Amino acid sequence: MCADRKKERSAEIRLVRDVAAKHSRREVPVARASTPIVKMAEAIEWYRHSRQLYVVDETGRLLGNITLARLVMYTFAHSQGANMAPRHVLDLITCETAADLMETGTLAAGMDDNLDDLLDRMVDRNLEEVPVLDDEGKVISDLTMIDLLRALS
Repeated sequence: MCADRKKERSAEIRLVRDVAAKHSRREVPVARASTPIVKMAEAIEWYRHSRQLYVVDETGRLLGNITLARLVMYTFAHSQGANMAPRHVLDLITCETAADLMETGTLAAGMDDNLDDLLDRMVDRNLEEVPVLDDEGKVISDLTMIDLLRALS
């Protein structure tokens, strides 16, 4: 039965734009690269559907992301002491802006990406959400695994 359902889904090609359109009124969790880290907890709390912030330049182009886990690691670095490599401690304590704390190499989707392919990439990288970019690399939307579950079930 599961195989039949997957074949049925595969026969109908759905695109990221189909799901992103359903969430067009949802605010995208972005932070400017220059945003002070002390504002990150407030920013990540603002976007209830997301557990990360997409770091963008002044034009809105994606530079990287800050996950809730990374923000917690930074905020509570003092309590992680022996569990953290000295190099990571130094990196964390010298962070001042979102650009300093962000991780690069963020998996992103384009509006014309196939949903099934995106789902496979997200599962492979154990991701729960991704930004959606326009042709210029600007963050215009985001999709969560819950969005995909709803769309593909």
